Amino acid sequence: MTEFGALSYVIVGIFYAALSILLITSWRGRHLGGYLIAACVLSAVWGTTLAVSTTDTSVPVLAVFSIEVLRGGAWLTFLVMLVRKIGVSRVIGYLAHSVWLGVLLAGLVLWFGRDYFGPIIDMGSVAIPGGLLISLVGLLLIEQLYRNSPPESRWGVKALALGLGGMFAYDLFLYSQGVLFNAIDAKIWLARGAVNILFVPLIAVAARRNPDWDLKIFVSRQAVFYSTSLVAVGVYLLLMSLGGYALLLYGGSWGGLARIVFFVGAGLVLIMMLFSSMLRARFKVFLSKHFFHNKYDYREEWLRLISALSGFEDRSTRQIVIKALAQIVDSPTGLLWVLREKEKVYQLAATYHAPDAVPNIPMRDPLVEFIARKSWLIDLQEYALDPKHYGNLRLPGWLEGIDDAWLIVPLITRQQLVGLIILTKAPGPPKLNYEDRDLLKTVGNHIAVHLAQEKSDSLLAEAQQFEAYNRLTAFLMHDLNNLIAQQSLIVENAEKHKRNPVFVDDAVATIASSVERMKRVMRQLKRDETKRDTKATELRFIVSTAVDNCSSKEPVPTLDLNGVNVSLAVDAEQFTMVLTHLIRNAQDATPPDGDISVTVRDGEGEIMIDITDTGSGMTPEFIRDRLFKPFDSTKGVQGMGIGAYQAREFARKYGGELQVRSTVSCGTTVSITLRSGD
Repeated sequence: MTEFGALSYVIVGIFYAALSILLITSWRGRHLGGYLIAACVLSAVWGTTLAVSTTDTSVPVLAVFSIEVLRGGAWLTFLVMLVRKIGVSRVIGYLAHSVWLGVLLAGLVLWFGRDYFGPIIDMGSVAIPGGLLISLVGLLLIEQLYRNSPPESRWGVKALALGLGGMFAYDLFLYSQGVLFNAIDAKIWLARGAVNILFVPLIAVAARRNPDWDLKIFVSRQAVFYSTSLVAVGVYLLLMSLGGYALLLYGGSWGGLARIVFFVGAGLVLIMMLFSSMLRARFKVFLSKHFFHNKYDYREEWLRLISALSGFEDRSTRQIVIKALAQIVDSPTGLLWVLREKEKVYQLAATYHAPDAVPNIPMRDPLVEFIARKSWLIDLQEYALDPKHYGNLRLPGWLEGIDDAWLIVPLITRQQLVGLIILTKAPGPPKLNYEDRDLLKTVGNHIAVHLAQEKSDSLLAEAQQFEAYNRLTAFLMHDLNNLIAQQSLIVENAEKHKRNPVFVDDAVATIASSVERMKRVMRQLKRDETKRDTKATELRFIVSTAVDNCSSKEPVPTLDLNGVNVSLAVDAEQFTMVLTHLIRNAQDATPPDGDISVTVRDGEGEIMIDITDTGSGMTPEFIRDRLFKPFDSTKGVQGMGIGAYQAREFARKYGGELQVRSTVSCGTTVSITLRSGD
């Protein structure tokens, strides 16, 4: 029994020491927090001193007496500061201080004057009635504190009243027995440490509930859950040990056998309790109700939601959103329906540990229309008890095919119901409060945004595919348009020059070139090639070919190579088409008696090709807003509107640039710059 008492005092000392460290690290310098820290530190010293004195009789009686009085006085001082704060008369505070200081002074006088007083008066004659007085004053202060606190503040002091009230009440019982029998009961004294262990968590909860003490204590729910579970398991094992000892002591000849059976059964019960999901759920609810302001740790829930939505791995994104919602209420399974606007149904998109043999839901389903109109979360258990709460809504028949259906959570974004999730019953108590509903709806809205973003990404990818296809088609049509222009020119001059061998040879060469180009385009389409052949080609050959292609139309362009003779690693055929297009644009904008010149210049590491005309010119607004805009043409049905865009993209592809300088009614200069190192 002595060992048990010493161990319990050690444990209560450790508890107070841990609480003291937590309070010190959270303290911000206010007086109330300082008094509470002092009381906890003295209580830690008190527990350690009594643990040593229980097993070691050489500890001075004065040390035990002094720490008893100082510990009680520290708690009385803290209570006095609290009652002063709420306006209780100062007389009570003076009375409390005079009591514990008087007891301490009387004990010191008696100890140091023991030679004078002799054996007639011992320390017990002061310690026992003094402890009784301190306990009575402590209970009086607690009563004044709770009774005079405003109703809205009593929730914050309730835990403190229970903790310190229990401590002083037990001391009152201890010392009243001492006064009655003129001696301290050893069993009550040894059990005192174990009893005080129960009061430390209540004091910690009170400190957390009262931010005006300026002690910003934070204890995570996981720490509370696991530490409380550990204490509960320890208490259970202690009780089982006492039961086994009783069986061994009073079981007679069957005691040993009964003890073995008892311990096996107790261990089996403990394992069943530890692995019971329903018991864990009920225990979490109990802790949330009695130890925390809110049912949920919203920081933890938010981080867990983000982690779930980010952890795609190899699983479906939509299965993850069901899990993210289900884990809030510990629901084991769930189903997700997502809106398909074209089909006008909510299609089953994913399941989480649930069968997928459920139908799609029409948009006109009464349940869907009710949820979309009210934006309500539907608790099917609540509906079963009171259908009027949901306006006598009639549930659809397909819902009966989902076993243990419990919650229907709407997924709403921008006032549109983009989907819904049905969760099945959790193993714990299924009753919801406003916190559950608010959190589920908030997470549902976040999931709705997530699904809407997924849909937008899918539509964007589809649009990009169509854009790539349309761009390829446009370039193909542009090439065809150029080929048609060449063939049309042959047809126009055929009647006049068909008997001219030179014309026939030129026509055949043009047709052969067109055929080869078309074959090349077809090969690229079949192989889905995006890169053309690039090889070193003399620039003068490319530019001369482009000028020759446009020489049959007035004004005939002139060429000035300025002695430049370099080779460029480019797609020669495409470069020729780009230059041809730019020269023809200049011819279209210039009257027959105007001038068009093509000039090649060699700069430092760059080659510049200027195409200058004396045509109608362009405004700065047209150059900025329309010239390089695809499919915007000033030539009507004869133009595709991508020539200038294609020319600029060609220059940029090879690290260059295309620039335009133009003046209305004066002319235009188009400059292509390419790096000569290419």
